[in-house]
Amino acid sequence: MALTIDSAHTALLVMDFENDIVHEDGAFKDFGFAAMVQQNDVFGKTARLLDATRRSGVKVIYVSVKFRSGYPERPANGGLFGALVGASALVEGTWGAEIHEAVAPQDGEPVVTKRGVSAFYGSDLAPILTTGGIDTLLLSGVATNFVVEGTAREATDRGYDVVIVGDCCASVSQEAHDAALTTALPFLATISDLDEVVAALG
Repeated sequence: MALTIDSAHTALLVMDFENDIVHEDGAFKDFGFAAMVQQNDVFGKTARLLDATRRSGVKVIYVSVKFRSGYPERPANGGLFGALVGASALVEGTWGAEIHEAVAPQDGEPVVTKRGVSAFYGSDLAPILTTGGIDTLLLSGVATNFVVEGTAREATDRGYDVVIVGDCCASVSQEAHDAALTTALPFLATISDLDEVVAALG
């Protein structure tokens, strides 16, 4: 069945496109995120997705993961977040915590700050969605198996319909990206791609 999107009640979440994660000179450049973003033209595809959603009236919301200096929001043993300290990464007010210029927000588009994996964790995303009358979320971001999967899981629990724009996402490798999109996520969300979403937006 063809994908349908009600623009008036849909929001696009553009997640974790900070320089430290996706820029070739970012703090996590050796992790593989930036390489996959470049190889799969994720910047170009996400820019096209942004253009289509803006023209259609879909609300665009940016989600940014960043922390105060010293990381008071995260425990030192917090799994993958333990790597932040040694890399001095994703600190508020630094270049590394800025959203990459290739997919930067326009004036008036909200930027939500989260403190964990899911876009909802420690952020004010939920009230923004409620106020906007949003019931469907389009997800794009890095990494597919972290912020995208984590947000899809929580959004499903919260009652949202979720559509993942798979080719506007990336991970540490193609294998990790594909695994996220083909295991649990198909049971929680609609797995789509840029062309299908653009067509649905008209």
